[in-house]
Amino acid sequence: MKKLLLIYNPVSGMTKTRLSLQKAVEFYDSQDYLVTVCFVNRLEDYKDSIDFKSYDLIVCSGGDGTLNITVSFLIKKNLPAQIAYIPSGSTNDFAYSLGLSGDEDARLQNTVEGMPKKIDVGRFNASRYFLYVAAFGIFTKVSYTTPQKIKNMLGHAAYILEGIKSIAELKSYHITAELDEETVEGDFILGMVTNSLSIGGFKNILPSDTSLDDGLFEVVLVRTPKTLAVLNEMAVSLWGGTPEDDQYIFYRKTSKIILRAEEKISWTLDGEFGGEEDVVRIENRKKLLSIIC
Repeated sequence: MKKLLLIYNPVSGMTKTRLSLQKAVEFYDSQDYLVTVCFVNRLEDYKDSIDFKSYDLIVCSGGDGTLNITVSFLIKKNLPAQIAYIPSGSTNDFAYSLGLSGDEDARLQNTVEGMPKKIDVGRFNASRYFLYVAAFGIFTKVSYTTPQKIKNMLGHAAYILEGIKSIAELKSYHITAELDEETVEGDFILGMVTNSLSIGGFKNILPSDTSLDDGLFEVVLVRTPKTLAVLNEMAVSLWGGTPEDDQYIFYRKTSKIILRAEEKISWTLDGEFGGEEDVVRIENRKKLLSIIC
């Protein structure tokens, strides 16, 4: 009998989207897998006593944050970075980019019948990792400051409601960003280094040629607007999927980037708090992760 490790976040997502643990165990039993369940919510929940290499299949069920801490743990421990993912979070941004959809039965079936796809992973200041976005500025605190209960009840609407509150506290940061082939300096209210077609529940905010395995990140830096009317125009351009490079929005592709600020800035990594830094080095680790899609 094959061995399967099911990494399960019992509080991620709404009840209707959360994977039924009983149904999952019964399904994998029917597929001739002996299932071990590991309950996680934080990186600290992982136990060094778990022999990841002894399992034929590792399945992660939770939101993007759960997937992030799972992949980060595997990379840090130099363990095989191949995993199957059952999205059950509030927004599931990365699942959208991977094309993972369908009902619970389809998601379970995908984990044993899907094909592995190699994708890029971001390294953040040498010790942290992210799968689809590292960001700072307006709206970026929403994902990790919104209480989980509110996320579960309202889903994507929770991000909108909390984001509206943050507009009144609009803050600008003076940043110098060094990319592969150029350097840009200015005052910015939002910065994203991303590898996703969906961020914060907003679909297709980046061009359709965004690739998860090309060794490049999409960088979006939004300059400080002079009026609320300009801020509104910028939001329409950004969230409408056309982040064209203009006087307010800087858009490039790059394999690495160094961002230097005049003060410590709060960062979010895949929707989770990533710490406060004044210097950030981000590197694309091309096709580091194999995920079943």
